[in-house]
Amino acid sequence: MRQAIRRALSAAAAVGMISGLVSPVFASAAGDLKIGILGGLSVETGFAAQTCLMQELADGLGVPVTVNAFASGTALQDALVAGEVDLASLSPRSYSALWRSNAAAVQPVLAPLERGGAKGYRAVVLARTGAELSTLEDMTGKEVGFADHRSLPGYFVPSVALARDGFKTEGFAVVQFSGGHQANLTALESGAIDLAVTWTTVGGTADTGPLARFKPGAASPLSEIWRSPLVPNGPLVLRKTLPDPIKHIVTTQLAALGARAPDCLATAFGRPITGLFPVTHADYETFIEADHRRLSLSVASN
Repeated sequence: MRQAIRRALSAAAAVGMISGLVSPVFASAAGDLKIGILGGLSVETGFAAQTCLMQELADGLGVPVTVNAFASGTALQDALVAGEVDLASLSPRSYSALWRSNAAAVQPVLAPLERGGAKGYRAVVLARTGAELSTLEDMTGKEVGFADHRSLPGYFVPSVALARDGFKTEGFAVVQFSGGHQANLTALESGAIDLAVTWTTVGGTADTGPLARFKPGAASPLSEIWRSPLVPNGPLVLRKTLPDPIKHIVTTQLAALGARAPDCLATAFGRPITGLFPVTHADYETFIEADHRRLSLSVASN
């Protein structure tokens, strides 16, 4: 594969052969499990970070596990489509792009719990406490603020999620863009708008988003009247044509690492994730539609 560097974990093959754990389904279908990563500044460091994860998967499958490093997200996506990578971690936008170009290439199976255990975010609509606004129907004819007309969480994701719940932005009397999430909340608090759309983290020990300044349990000047489905963190994807038993083994092995070897996961991902949770394509449909709308408007404006 162009722009790819291939390394095998030779110890993994020995583990599989000596212990007699070689999966006949996998051996006949693929021979080894191929992980795809982005090369970054130091390819050697990237390979070293995968060693623990490679060994864990090799122990479960009983076959060699290899790593391919790619110079760009596009090259990694091409390798997944070509069947030259079996497992990769993608951002939501990378998964969206890959699904739109080749929906049959991969399937998402797990997503990381980020710092503090956060699963992702939800778009929310807020009103001032005591404003007697509590339902989607109450929003009709009101003035609403979004953060940024170019932003996925600041406009496209919430507008798509609202439409999926039966409320289109055309129902607002006035739509304004405040230039940022904090500015949007300030406009709502001051009474300049009736409603503000922002986002909040889901899961985890604390909200690190725009609503972090509103302490849990304290009297808040703002009330939530709607929230979107979860927009998960970027998925781990498996090549869709892998045999189902192999998908099950890989998914089970990875999911167990969060409790058994969280440091292994954090090293492999290069950031302090605390585990993995199950996801499916349906969890990303709102994001994919929002991303498609963003791209379509960008093309139309050029």
